[in-house]
Amino acid sequence: MDRAEIPELVPMPPDARIPPFHLPWCFGCGPENRQGLRLEPRIEGDMVVADIEFAPWFQGGPGLVHGGAVAAFFDDLMGFVPVAHHVPAVTAHLEIDYRRPIPLGTTVRGEAWLTRREDRKLWAEARGGDGSGDVLVETRALYLAVNVEHFVKALDEMPVEQRERLARFTPDEYYP
Repeated sequence: MDRAEIPELVPMPPDARIPPFHLPWCFGCGPENRQGLRLEPRIEGDMVVADIEFAPWFQGGPGLVHGGAVAAFFDDLMGFVPVAHHVPAVTAHLEIDYRRPIPLGTTVRGEAWLTRREDRKLWAEARGGDGSGDVLVETRALYLAVNVEHFVKALDEMPVEQRERLARFTPDEYYP
């Protein structure tokens, strides 16, 4: 996909970083979730990028990736955009335009970027392609900035065993 085609893009902060995942069991990016997507996001320029080849259990129509799995991939990918901008946030609204069906076995490259921010609201967009230059998916989302304590409260309600396994992660590592 050609960056010149992207009408609005908020520059990535120079100290942008993203963790490889936020919880080991996350459906989108958790390495310990065997049924998950196992998204591995990275920063490239002003975008958060990830590649995926959907596993066979994400089939929808015959030989095609289920639209819900595609939506989960892009929600998680775009969710790392606020993280890269040092803003903990949650998804408030997600829109998806499925331009073409995605056959199983296709590697999809997703590229996501921040288009604007107003107070607690962050807007992100993303596109997904198969390397041929065709856009397969276009998405837009609204994220709401939350205080890190929003997530800490959820962690406090987690079983002790899971909390202990998360002890190596510190919230201030990515949200100074």
